Amino acid sequence: MTLTVNKTNNKSNVFTAFQNAAHAKNNVYSSWYYKRNHRVFEADTKTKAKVAAGAGIATILPMIYFAMKQNKLKSLSKLKLKHLVNIRYELPQVIGLSTTSIAGGVAAGIIADKKSNKKRKLQEGVFQFMNATIPTLLVGGALNLIKDNVKYKDSRSVKFAAIVTGLIAGMPLAAWLSNIINDPKDKEPDRKLTLKDSIVNMDDALGAFVIAKIPFVEALHLDKLMPAIFAWCGYRAGQSN
Repeated sequence: MTLTVNKTNNKSNVFTAFQNAAHAKNNVYSSWYYKRNHRVFEADTKTKAKVAAGAGIATILPMIYFAMKQNKLKSLSKLKLKHLVNIRYELPQVIGLSTTSIAGGVAAGIIADKKSNKKRKLQEGVFQFMNATIPTLLVGGALNLIKDNVKYKDSRSVKFAAIVTGLIAGMPLAAWLSNIINDPKDKEPDRKLTLKDSIVNMDDALGAFVIAKIPFVEALHLDKLMPAIFAWCGYRAGQSN
């Protein structure tokens, strides 16, 4: 995310990780890297491993639950990869999976990374969660309204418009809500969402494409990538500093 600060604004900039001396020393990373990871310095290998484990476990556990609820898995003792791969994802599964994956990564990061400010990780977790869920909720809600409308329920153009509108409106709305949650008293500069940020973080909104049942998404079986993407979101948030 790009942070825009008004020069006349006297609010303290808590996102100094993007502008401080450490940023100058670690000049080797591109702006794309910062937009994706929000890190000034790399975490050590042990911290990365713990964050990865936290995000991974928090992703696999709800998948096991979903598999059992959908009768794809009868017993934990018989658990195989195919049981998790064949989960059917609707809105509740997408929201549940994104929530636990990101929360797991952030929690592991707070416990493992003693050097970084815990508040930064929580804030990044909120942004990641909002980016993953708000567009998905908007798209899902719009499609449900269309489904109940006899005139438009079979219209591909109307469905496409609903999906595009949900994504375009969802990401800025996610940023706006995140700013309110992270800074309710408005003491800090707001974190702004640019077009580049939206493109770079579009994978966070994969859930919206999955529940929309877009033909190319179904043809490529991108729903099977969603757990890995949400786990990666949690991993990134857990390392944020």
